Amino acid sequence: MGIWGRHKLFATILVYYNPTNPRYLWEHFEQDMSSDFQLTEDSQSNQQIVYNLVLEKIFSNQSAAFFIDGPGGTEKTFLYKALLATIRSRHLIALATASSGVAASILPGGRTAHSRFKIPLDSNKNSICSVSKQTPMSRKEAIEALDRMLKDVNDSELSFGGKVVIFGGDFRQILPVVPKGTRQQQIDASLVSSYLWPTLTKICLTENMRARLDPDFSNYILELGNGMPPITIDDYVKIPTTMLIPYQNDTTSLDQLLDAVFNDISEYSANISNMMNHAILTPKNSYVDEINNLLIQRFPGDIKQYYSFDETIDASEQAIMEDFLNTLTPNGFPPHQLLLKQNCPIMLLRNINPSEGLCNGTRLICRNFDHNVIHAEIAIGHQTGKKVFIPRIPFLPKSDENSGFPFKRTQFPIRLSFAMSINKSQGQTLDFVGIYLPQPVFSHGQLYVALSRAKTISEVKILIRPISMEEPENNSTKNIVYTELLSIAASD
Repeated sequence: MGIWGRHKLFATILVYYNPTNPRYLWEHFEQDMSSDFQLTEDSQSNQQIVYNLVLEKIFSNQSAAFFIDGPGGTEKTFLYKALLATIRSRHLIALATASSGVAASILPGGRTAHSRFKIPLDSNKNSICSVSKQTPMSRKEAIEALDRMLKDVNDSELSFGGKVVIFGGDFRQILPVVPKGTRQQQIDASLVSSYLWPTLTKICLTENMRARLDPDFSNYILELGNGMPPITIDDYVKIPTTMLIPYQNDTTSLDQLLDAVFNDISEYSANISNMMNHAILTPKNSYVDEINNLLIQRFPGDIKQYYSFDETIDASEQAIMEDFLNTLTPNGFPPHQLLLKQNCPIMLLRNINPSEGLCNGTRLICRNFDHNVIHAEIAIGHQTGKKVFIPRIPFLPKSDENSGFPFKRTQFPIRLSFAMSINKSQGQTLDFVGIYLPQPVFSHGQLYVALSRAKTISEVKILIRPISMEEPENNSTKNIVYTELLSIAASD
């Protein structure tokens, strides 16, 4: 239960249940119900400077736009939560957004930027502050549209309509997706290429809390993110042997990776919190499906199968195309055959009800099954523990995707989440991370993101398929870093 849920529960007990000793009740749970105030007391020195600077702008009714930069472990999210708690405690409006559902679920009242600011717009001109997490994943056009929208809503020519806007992230991480885009096109789509970038006040958080646990590992990841380690041929870097699963063959080595991450999956099935903090990350959705299909077979319990209904847009082609459509899984679609078990982990693939925590990327636990509804429980973020119902919904390929055959799939908007794509994992911290690389990463920041989900080197295992069978002990993999983008981001 989140901090606001605890506040409401305490107030409800006082008003409706007439407790015999309310003082004892308060003193017993004071620490739990005061964590939002403790956020400000625990802030690091440079976090405190940022915190004070932002609040000064807000409470003096000044406009400002900040970009808070810092690698994983500098506790940017901690700072965002402190700001949101303080602003809201003064009965002011602060909007929390992120570029992905997973990242948004970590913030109190968080929503994806797309769902919060979509057109047609349901905006609130009384809001005074917007906090946006994982900004480097957003296209510059989205940020520029936000600027124009806030100017229109507030009838102001000031940047972002005179509001205080806080962007944050790490440009070492994954950039906006540009389908079939070149390196330069990806950089051009980034916020650093926007007319807004020079207008933002840049603040860098430097004190890394994770580094206290394993400073060598933290420094290694930071060097990877900066493109600094010795590079061999074609952007390949050496991986420390302590993190590697020795490659023997595809089947044996993959089994070893699964065992390393989920060494006793029956035990994990009884400990949901532990299971949700372990995951295998891999670059492509096809590899995600491969691992999930293996692990659902290991997971205890009876299989429940759900099949999609696939129909062509042109009804005359349905009879000859249906079997073929069943074999397709376009990007963002659930599979035709969905294999589930009670208490298995799943991930939502659509924004169903963002205000209730049901965002694209939200991780849940399957609790029960009906014919047309799945009973589930949210497993991450501030809605953890909430019971929800997930219906079947229709899926259509995006208009800009070349799917070959336009069709509609009606299926539950979920997939298994023992494994997830590296892109989907951004914004999460895990207790144990497996990284499956049958092929190298293919975009800027992916290796950095995968490794930085863990806190120490002992919490990571990597399986790399060798470039060739003549090199079965290969311990190198590709690390793609757009150093020219990092140079722009670091400049004033």
